[in-house]
Amino acid sequence: MAEHGIRRVAVGFGGDERSHDALALGIALARAAQARLDLILVVRQDSAFKQEYPPVGSVVEIITEQAQRWIAEAEAVIPEQIRHHSHIRPAGSVAEGLVSAVQELESDVLVTGSGIGFGRIMTHPAVTALLHSSPVPVALAPSGYRAETQITDVMAAVSAAHPDHQVTRSGQSWAAQLGTELTYVTFEDKESSAGNSAGEASAAAAGPGDQRPAGSDTGSEQPGRHILATGRTLRHAVGTVDWPQGGILLIGSSPLARRRHIFLGMTAARVLSHLPIPMVLLPRDPDTGAPGAR
Repeated sequence: MAEHGIRRVAVGFGGDERSHDALALGIALARAAQARLDLILVVRQDSAFKQEYPPVGSVVEIITEQAQRWIAEAEAVIPEQIRHHSHIRPAGSVAEGLVSAVQELESDVLVTGSGIGFGRIMTHPAVTALLHSSPVPVALAPSGYRAETQITDVMAAVSAAHPDHQVTRSGQSWAAQLGTELTYVTFEDKESSAGNSAGEASAAAAGPGDQRPAGSDTGSEQPGRHILATGRTLRHAVGTVDWPQGGILLIGSSPLARRRHIFLGMTAARVLSHLPIPMVLLPRDPDTGAPGAR
């Protein structure tokens, strides 16, 4: 997130159930941050060099009319006190259109729905593309998320070996602006981190850093609540946490990410599939000492 905080929340909308989940989370974030809400609906634009199929002529007008109806339905559920604006954008793909829009609008976070599975986060092709290319944080709404949910807890996935990482600083910034509690979470996956530090399993999620011996502190020098989530597998570790209904989890990008872009790493992807609350994937800090993409 930029230093100026959350001023504009963008929501990728497409009229389906996952889009309504995204809209609900977007409303909750915009309300908590007192930010502007931008609805972005991308209309697929066929290439001029590609034959239309089925060969029934142009359907652009029909699709545009449907898009306008979806936008109207979405605007009807946005509370009056939230400033908002809607945008219909043509693009070759949903991800391409959303990335272009958030850059033009100078959005501070992009919210998208996740997929099927009530109360859990799943990805689909458009979201997967965003999770490896977006220049702004991407917030993923679990299926069934409700707009009336109050954001009460900002949680940051951190490594015991690197407590002063970008995620720590972003967590402090988000919690201050949203007026919430701040909790640091370190995951220990005993199967994949046997013999390593308690925070090593979350190092990829929190970012690169030197590893500390097993049993070391989880970053308690930082103000806020601290949770060490341990389990035989990462799924079990995630399941040991009492996730608050109004919580969101901030997690860092892989070192493979380009600077100021996000890239979903392996650990973050595993956490994502078992998480019952929204997850926000943060772009790689331009000041980080992480190695370049490889």
